[in-house]
Amino acid sequence: IQSNLRMLPWLNCGENVLLEINNVKYKKESGMLFITIKRVIWTHINNSAIPTVQYEYSQIKAQRISPDSASKIRLQLVLHDDTAVTFHFDNPVVELQKAEREKVKEILVQLLNKNKKNNAKEEPSKKQISRELEMKQKILQSSEEMFVMYKTLVSGGIISAEDFWAIPRAETMLLAEQNQLQPVGISSAFLSEARPEVDGCNAIQYNLTPDIIQSIFHTYPMIKRRYQELVPSKITEKGFWTSFFQSQYFHKNKSSNNCQKNDVFLELAQEDEETSLQKLLMDDRDPLLDISDPNNFLNHEGYGMMQHSNDEPGVKPLVRKYNHHGFMICQNFKKTDLNCSKTVDIVKKEQLKAMTSQNDLVNFDKLNHLPLHLSRSQQDERESITYMKSRDATIQALQKTKSELKSFSMHKLYECISPNKAYETLMNIADHSRTNSSNSIPKPGSSTMEEIRLCYLNSSQILCHFWMCFPVTNALLEEKVTRMAESILKCKNVALQDTINRLPSKDGKCLKHLNDQLDLALLTYEQWLAKKGKR
Repeated sequence: IQSNLRMLPWLNCGENVLLEINNVKYKKESGMLFITIKRVIWTHINNSAIPTVQYEYSQIKAQRISPDSASKIRLQLVLHDDTAVTFHFDNPVVELQKAEREKVKEILVQLLNKNKKNNAKEEPSKKQISRELEMKQKILQSSEEMFVMYKTLVSGGIISAEDFWAIPRAETMLLAEQNQLQPVGISSAFLSEARPEVDGCNAIQYNLTPDIIQSIFHTYPMIKRRYQELVPSKITEKGFWTSFFQSQYFHKNKSSNNCQKNDVFLELAQEDEETSLQKLLMDDRDPLLDISDPNNFLNHEGYGMMQHSNDEPGVKPLVRKYNHHGFMICQNFKKTDLNCSKTVDIVKKEQLKAMTSQNDLVNFDKLNHLPLHLSRSQQDERESITYMKSRDATIQALQKTKSELKSFSMHKLYECISPNKAYETLMNIADHSRTNSSNSIPKPGSSTMEEIRLCYLNSSQILCHFWMCFPVTNALLEEKVTRMAESILKCKNVALQDTINRLPSKDGKCLKHLNDQLDLALLTYEQWLAKKGKR
């Protein structure tokens, strides 16, 4: 698409006119039609400075053209709210009317397709961003401590929001919040969301978004396996999905006899159905009830074993595909143990025992207890003899200690220190403790302690960020350690200093250790810069 650099009063910055057509009527009024990079604009012939009709490509759903047999050459834009805007090409030269419309149609096809692709790429990222913002907002609302930290560090300009959510405390809370999220299920109508649209060239286009592709891969693992085998080594991605929408997976009445020989999904649908049937038979199977054998129920009156008429041959395949589609969606989130070690006979015996026995009627006196088998009799005997010897030695030591305590006399303590000397020593210790208690610093109040704790908490998170950068081995870590050093300097000069100024002078001494930690981090950063400069 070539742009036409023309200056018009209603053009925005960076918007160029791609196509300009004169003699185009809208509601029987003559005017000019402009096709720009961002929108479609129609202006009145007497007032081209103000757009009368303008629509961005995100508002346009499709375009339609009048048939060749029509008397007037028209182009209609269908919007997403199902309203339509019709333009009549009324060039005095009749032969040019259709040519001008074809130019507009071709350029609109390219621009509309480009807009749809951009929207399909941006949609998953927008969902992810909105989900992350919801989790962060929930954390800030539920935790007052995190809210105060965010207000102090981010709103105070000490660190950025991205660095705040990367600190260990916030990262842990985000991870816990993600684990609590309920996994998003798959819509049973995800294939119908790829609505086909007919463009101006009478071609069918499917709106295949990344979400629909992931739903197809989750529901049909065979499709994902075939995609990995063929794309892009043997077939392009566009050709793969074109074949998919022409296969049995998407067409209800298409059988394997009608498939082409080069169809990559020729045997895949049948193999997928057989695999899902095997899983279905293995899940929650009752070995005492074999419903796969019709002879068990043929003689039961009113069971419903009636022969269905073949008047509608397309109903049975349609119902089978419908059931298979629903089973695959349910199977996507169901965890089954396909490698079950129990055989059918063991399961039968367990079920029969559970059905025929009653725990309340069991005679516990006659229960067979497990016998004790000693595989290492000689070694066990040696260990028991050693244990008996150590046990006897312990008993003798206890008896000796008891006899010594009974014969103990308090007069033996006087031989160590006299009573007057002991009393004098205790009085000196009591006087010293009273002196220290009178000169001790009183404990700060609860509000002051909370403010000091938050100051330590905020600074420790930045320090943790800083020390995690060492050793600095790449350019990203160099950028991060510089950013964290600047944050530490702001924290020291702004947040810490404000806290010290608010607190009384006697309570401000409690933050001396934190100030030393910040100074140590800044000193380490200066030493790292010096070593880097020498290199």
